[in-house]
Amino acid sequence: MADYIMHIVSKALPLLLFFTTIFCAIGQEVSDFTELHYTSDNGLPQNSVMLMQMDKNGFVWMTTQGGLARFDGTRFTTYNLSNVPRLASNRIIDLGLTDDSTVYFKDNGFKVFSFDENNRPYILNPHIRNRFVVLHSKEKQSDLVRNLLPADRRRVESLFAHYATAVLYTQVGTEGDGFLRVGDNDLFYLYQKKIVFQKVFGYYPSIAYDNSGVLNGRFYLIDRQRQISCVDSSGREYPVSLKVDGQRELVPDGHSQLFQQGKRLFLHHLNTFYELEPAPGNVLRGKAVLKTRDIGKVYCYLNIPGSGVQMVGTATGGLYVFKKKQFKTVQIPGTSNNFYTQHLYQKNALLTGLGIISPSGTVTGKPFPLMAQGGILVDKQGYVWINPQGKKIEKRAADFKLIRQFHADREIGRFTHTPDGTLWFNLSAGSLGKITGDSIQWIRQPKEVKSFIPISDSAFWISDGRGLYRLDIRTSALQELRQMRGKEVREFYFDRRKTLWIGTYGQGFYAIRNGRVKALPPDRNGHLLAVHTFLEDRKGFMWMSTNHGLFKCKVTDLYDYLDGKSADIYYYYYDKSNGFANNEFNGGCHPSSVVFPDGKFSFPSMDGLVQVYPDSVTDILPSSKILIDKFAVDGKEKPFTTGFQLEPSFNRIEILLASPYFGLPENQLLEYNIKGLDNEWYELNNNLTITLNRLEYGSYTLQVRKKSGFGQHMNVLTKRFTVMPFWYQTWYFTLFVLVLLIFSFYLVVKLRYHYLTLRKKQLEAQVRERTMQLEYSNRLKEKITLLLAHDLQSPLHFLNLLSDHVTASLEKDRLDDVRTGTAEIKKAATSIHAFVKEINLWTKSQQEGFFLSKRPFAFGELAGELKDFFGEMLLLKNNTLEIVNPGQWHVYTNREVLKAVVRNLIDNSNKYTTGGHIVLELEENGENQLRLSVTDNGRGMSPADLSKIKRRIENVLTTAGIEQSGRLGYQIIIDFVARLDCRLEVESVVGEGTKVTISGLLPGQPDKPEAFMADSAPPNITTL
Repeated sequence: MADYIMHIVSKALPLLLFFTTIFCAIGQEVSDFTELHYTSDNGLPQNSVMLMQMDKNGFVWMTTQGGLARFDGTRFTTYNLSNVPRLASNRIIDLGLTDDSTVYFKDNGFKVFSFDENNRPYILNPHIRNRFVVLHSKEKQSDLVRNLLPADRRRVESLFAHYATAVLYTQVGTEGDGFLRVGDNDLFYLYQKKIVFQKVFGYYPSIAYDNSGVLNGRFYLIDRQRQISCVDSSGREYPVSLKVDGQRELVPDGHSQLFQQGKRLFLHHLNTFYELEPAPGNVLRGKAVLKTRDIGKVYCYLNIPGSGVQMVGTATGGLYVFKKKQFKTVQIPGTSNNFYTQHLYQKNALLTGLGIISPSGTVTGKPFPLMAQGGILVDKQGYVWINPQGKKIEKRAADFKLIRQFHADREIGRFTHTPDGTLWFNLSAGSLGKITGDSIQWIRQPKEVKSFIPISDSAFWISDGRGLYRLDIRTSALQELRQMRGKEVREFYFDRRKTLWIGTYGQGFYAIRNGRVKALPPDRNGHLLAVHTFLEDRKGFMWMSTNHGLFKCKVTDLYDYLDGKSADIYYYYYDKSNGFANNEFNGGCHPSSVVFPDGKFSFPSMDGLVQVYPDSVTDILPSSKILIDKFAVDGKEKPFTTGFQLEPSFNRIEILLASPYFGLPENQLLEYNIKGLDNEWYELNNNLTITLNRLEYGSYTLQVRKKSGFGQHMNVLTKRFTVMPFWYQTWYFTLFVLVLLIFSFYLVVKLRYHYLTLRKKQLEAQVRERTMQLEYSNRLKEKITLLLAHDLQSPLHFLNLLSDHVTASLEKDRLDDVRTGTAEIKKAATSIHAFVKEINLWTKSQQEGFFLSKRPFAFGELAGELKDFFGEMLLLKNNTLEIVNPGQWHVYTNREVLKAVVRNLIDNSNKYTTGGHIVLELEENGENQLRLSVTDNGRGMSPADLSKIKRRIENVLTTAGIEQSGRLGYQIIIDFVARLDCRLEVESVVGEGTKVTISGLLPGQPDKPEAFMADSAPPNITTL
């Protein structure tokens, strides 16, 4: 079997290499492409894609009969009458680029539109018909035809019909020079505002847009003989031959087309696109860049440089996008193609568990298939070590001839050798052994060995599936890395800097450098949590296979992360659209990847070996700008300029972003942050829409960022905006409130000060009043004491004498004298009792909180009581008392106080009148009040006494109203009248008599119920 294998490999190799070389020369440039098809069912406004251009921002624009479409690699945005109402219709007849590669388009009303910095359409030129205007910008435009010399201008304009004529200009040299196509037949060459030549083609479609083009300053077209003709700047026309695929000559047919793209020219022939380049002689060389299936009539073609992406617009089939597959999948027919371990064999062949893959073909059969994840090794001497089915190891020669077999207890895991060439292997059960001579030497180790890699001849990194350890074979010493505890380590890789990279199954990947372990960040989808292999290419990239595709990143980016110079890493992702048959790569085997001598990589997957030349891979990096496509506030679209101000009452902001990218969506990640709201960065959703609800007033900055590829360069969009405050949140309102608070504080302080001042005055007044009252009371007490001592001294002395007289008369049995004396004693005692009673009543009235109750009573009854009281006293003075009460009035006042006042007045009149007449009169004074007067015709008062009494009346209840020599009777009268809320007037003439009047008394109403109700006095006061 071994001889047979080597025979097949050796004999077939030269022939296979020959055919492989021929195949590569013919078909390498026409690689397989991933085809994406877009129609009106999945984004296009209409299925006729007639013109295409890529602008400066990376958007692809295309014209259709349903409007203008913009494609960003994922979604379409349509511009038609629904959002550009100034369009004449939805049909777009021209598409081009300004000097700065901003797109412009023309409707069938000949208006030319473009887009401003806020992506809002505006009219670039109101009318371009039957002329060619070079549109540098809105401000700078030049009409080539009108700039010609008059005669030449009329010559061109004579070709314009009443209807619109297509005019197409291709610049050669300076602006204004070059080829001018008018209609489908007339070709001019312009130089310094003059026509150098005019060439008329009498057949169609001679110089139509898809039948001609300019390359390297020459005009090419497909003529009526279906060959390519060239017209140079002098007007000379000559045929050229087209050679493709090396030396094969291609002859266009009736369906061949030429497409101009800037300075590049492409030929479409038999479903293949060729890029044309001039060659020595009358020759064009064609390089095949795309081969498609039959997709119908082609209207336009776009080749995006440096990306491997090409687009084809068709007449009725919509848009086709083709992306180059850069990986090849190698399979062995008749097997499962579920590959694990592989090893380089015979320099350019692969030894796998399913068979040998060599340039001459594949070899299967005994001893294949090997154990699925069993080890394979070709040692330094060229011997092949394999693990065939069963628990054994086979050593084979380079020609695959069996040399020796070794039997083990379990299936073999992986092979490796130390620097000294010793072969080591482990069993699936975890044993570690080495080949010594013709036998296996098993090593005692404290841990199972599921995966391992040698550090030196006697030291290994090992894993038992639950951690990572450093094992010294000589001493069996085991050193655990605590940071890796619980991690299932399956892959080891020493890079060129001797850093050890660790791949786990589901716990991420790690780097061990200088004895320290550091975890690397996973990708955003978490696919790098399970890394099967690590490979470095010649350009400084690290490749990693996973269960969900293939990744690569810059090795310098990895080290920048390890050194703390960056916070993340840009990973570039490849999936099966790049040429895999299956996204799931295999691991848990060794070796899990192979590097060919020519640099080609090979990775095992569940459906074939995925192979690639890493140095020739073209990556589509997300380097385009981030743009704001739409900015809407509460559903109304607005231009979002820097410094934009939002009304405070807004409810919702929607910001639609755009960043064209034609690679896998996983390779472009946009994040945003609202500075002023928080410091977090949030991943944008698939719709690239930011939605913000109500924001507090203040200044904000919208930041949108993405990594534009490997390294630390970021594309960042920054827009500042302000949410205006409500009127009550403005600074001037705050200032107003502050001023108001200061003023209020001032006012409160002022009012408080005023209140305290007023209160102080009130307290001072109260103190003065209390002081006066105290002085008044003290002086009054002094006066009362003196008067009592004086007024009571005589009656008491009289009683003493009278009692001695009565005693003496009793001893002498003079009963008449005793009877007379006792009567006098009774009279004196009665007078003293009445006097004391009045003094007690007056004393109560001087107390604080004194309350005088008032009730209605008949004045006549009171007057009768007083007349009876003074009967004998009046007889002694030979006086008469007349009571005048014509209205039989009832008086509403305090009866006892009024009685005391009237009794004192009658007593004074009786005391200072002899043989006279005293009148007590109660009358109405016309103000619904009563007036009480006591009049006598006695000796009257002296002016001095009358003045003292009046002064007392004016200063009632004050010390000024108290005189040490004054009469107590009038003091009581004046105080009582004031307590009754009445007015006291005294009139007296010496020798004529005295009249005392009390006014302000209220008449009582005895017939009403309330007249008999007692007054309610406040609590804790003295009542009378």
